[in-house]
Amino acid sequence: MPTEANIAVSKIAAYAESPDDYIRAGGKAYNAKATRYGNRAHQTIGKSPSKLVFLIGAGLFIAALIYFEVLPR
Repeated sequence: MPTEANIAVSKIAAYAESPDDYIRAGGKAYNAKATRYGNRAHQTIGKSPSKLVFLIGAGLFIAALIYFEVLPR
């Protein structure tokens, strides 16, 4: 059986948490509740609007108001 050169931190953490469960599961997910929570967290990362896009848009809007002299300099 070939060994991997790199080991993921999550695998080390899972082994450190419960070596017996980790070995019994063959290195796969063994805590269904934690797996559901992790999947949900990963899916929500890209759903919210980006703060950077909002800040750029707000900056452009304010710059346009200054350019068209709606706001004083």
